[in-house]
Amino acid sequence: MHESNVFWFGWILTFVVSCIVLSLSSKRKTNSIEDAAAPSKITDLEQQCLRLREQLQQQKTQLNQDFQTDTFEQLQTLLTNYPSARKMAAANPNLPAQNLSALFTPLENLLENWGIEAIGVPWSQVSYNPRLHQPDTDDLLAGEPVYIRFVGYQQGDRILCPARVSRTPPPIQNAESASR
Repeated sequence: MHESNVFWFGWILTFVVSCIVLSLSSKRKTNSIEDAAAPSKITDLEQQCLRLREQLQQQKTQLNQDFQTDTFEQLQTLLTNYPSARKMAAANPNLPAQNLSALFTPLENLLENWGIEAIGVPWSQVSYNPRLHQPDTDDLLAGEPVYIRFVGYQQGDRILCPARVSRTPPPIQNAESASR
């Protein structure tokens, strides 16, 4: 009876050891498969990181453009009227606004940094361009001579607001011409 217990004990021990060995060998195979898959996981993560960086850069650019557009829209009335007011102040030194012109230099620098350019110079005569100008009458033809009443603005090819134009020169310019 003692020998049969040893016999069965040997078989059970052999079976347990075999199970442990098989378990360890299957773990090694799984690890070697995972090790082989690791480079592709790293590549996938690197590509995902590059995509996320690109998306972040695009969002940053879009946010900057949105900020510039929103700010410009809030300042548009000031920006379109200021150059004409400055021209009037220069034409009439008795106006109290003469000293205020220098205060707007930082605003002009901001527009320059944003790539926003004025369309026209107040009171200058130009050829009418329906894309760049907003006429005071509906019967203007392209190429017809007009005067810039209020400047417009563009950023690259995009017109932010057209320059307001008229066939007749501004009244102050007429007064200047008459006094000469």
